[in-house]
Amino acid sequence: MRFSKKEKGTGLDINLTPLIDVVFLLLIFFMVSTTFIYTNALKVDLPKAKGDEQAVNKSIVIVVDNKNKIFINKKEIPKFALYKTLTKMKKTNENLPVILQADKNAKHGTVVYVMDQCKRAGFDRFTIAVEEE
Repeated sequence: MRFSKKEKGTGLDINLTPLIDVVFLLLIFFMVSTTFIYTNALKVDLPKAKGDEQAVNKSIVIVVDNKNKIFINKKEIPKFALYKTLTKMKKTNENLPVILQADKNAKHGTVVYVMDQCKRAGFDRFTIAVEEE
């Protein structure tokens, strides 16, 4: 009579269900506890997006309205003077972030131009504002 041999092994299986539950609970916790800030500026129809907004106390707010006019901290700036204005602001406000609020009907070319001038002026911290859905 022959008996079958048992395979040698540990017989331990790792159950991943509790780990997945903890990860999802942490994800939900951080999503709910995120701080949101709402900016009050010129009337701009921002594009909608899902995501988080970071709270920034001091920043340089650049607005591009639906007529492609450019405003820096609520003051209208001619397109040709944008770089000069940004370099002056960079000298006085070394590490301030730039928040770009572009109307969803603004021309992409104007928005890209503003972004290029910000980068050229030396602003590394850059945020594009959107409305929360």
